[in-house]
Amino acid sequence: MNISIKQLTENDWREFSLIRLKALQTDPFVFGSNYEKESQMTEAGWRSRLQAKDNAIFLIYAGDTPIGMTCVSVDRDDPTRKTALLWGSWLAPHARGKGLSELMYQTRINWAKKQPTVEKIIVSHRASNVSSKYANQKHGFVFTHKTEKVWTDGITEDEIFYELEIKNA
Repeated sequence: MNISIKQLTENDWREFSLIRLKALQTDPFVFGSNYEKESQMTEAGWRSRLQAKDNAIFLIYAGDTPIGMTCVSVDRDDPTRKTALLWGSWLAPHARGKGLSELMYQTRINWAKKQPTVEKIIVSHRASNVSSKYANQKHGFVFTHKTEKVWTDGITEDEIFYELEIKNA
């Protein structure tokens, strides 16, 4: 399998929308949004997500076929701009368990290191998502705290948070 990863631009909005909607349909309970909401987004809405300067959205490809996505942003709620957030990761079921999380984590960590103010990266996951737990700990993330959350499926389950301190490039 010839695997590659590409940071998207606003011109890639259609491809991004297709993989994002597929992810929301395939694994609806691991995201903070849902298919019904995002399937109503306009072209302008999708382009807007890809235009954000403090945001990087990547697609993972097997050959020319998108098989996943992964995202990172400078935390808009941090006025110091010292925090980046990992979010929106998903792989098609047939691509899981093949070591692709390494590519996804390294790509996002490298992007965060290039941001001049970022000093730490935060990632979180639903408590039952043990694959996410193992992947982030493999990359040096350390548990910080957990909070109770009502997920999009209506189930209350802890959201587990981790942090990685970084040095800027």
